[in-house]
Amino acid sequence: MNGRTSRVAGAAVPAALLVYAGSRWLDGRDLRHGPGLWWNLGHSAFLVSWVAFAVLAVAMATAPVRPRRVARGAGVATLAGIGAFTWVSLADLFPGWPELSDPLRVAGPLLFLGGLVVLLAVTARARGRGPWVAFPLLALAATVVVSADLDLLAVSAVLFGVALVPAWHGLGQQPVGASAPASDRSASGATR
Repeated sequence: MNGRTSRVAGAAVPAALLVYAGSRWLDGRDLRHGPGLWWNLGHSAFLVSWVAFAVLAVAMATAPVRPRRVARGAGVATLAGIGAFTWVSLADLFPGWPELSDPLRVAGPLLFLGGLVVLLAVTARARGRGPWVAFPLLALAATVVVSADLDLLAVSAVLFGVALVPAWHGLGQQPVGASAPASDRSASGATR
C-alpha cells in the first residue's frame, strides 16, 4: 500500500468522525435521534471512517515491522472488529438490514480496539515514534471517551487523529534499525 493512500485514510478517519459528530448534534436538536437527513449523513460518514480505518489496518499489518506475526494477527482482529461496526452502521442506515447478533456486537468492538492498540504499538515502535506507547494509549482513550458518552465523539475524533499518526506518517521508510533491502546493496555490501 502506498503512502499517499494511507495519508488520505489517516486524514479521513478524524474528518469523517467529526462529520458524524456534527451530524449527530444537528440530528439531536429535537431531543431525539432518528432517520432523516442528519442521521443518514452522520452514519454515512461513520461508514467512511470504517473504510479508512480498514485501509490503515491493512497498511500497518503488511508494513515491514517485527514481530510480523503479531502485526498480521492484530490486523485480522482489527478488520473483524471493523466488519462488526460496519454491519451495525448499515443496520442503522437501512431498516431492512439484519441486526448483528449480541455475541458479535460485544466481540466486534473488543477485536477492533485490541487489534488497533497492538498494531499502533508495533508500528509506532518500529518507526521510532518516541514515546511510542502514547499512540496506542491515545487510541484507547479515544474509544473510552466515546464509549462513555457518544456526545464526546468530536473529542474522540481528535484523539484518533493523533493516535493514528504512526499508521500513515513515514510509510515507505525503513523502520528504525532495519537494514536496506538486498536490492539496494552494492556488491561490497554498502547501501546505495
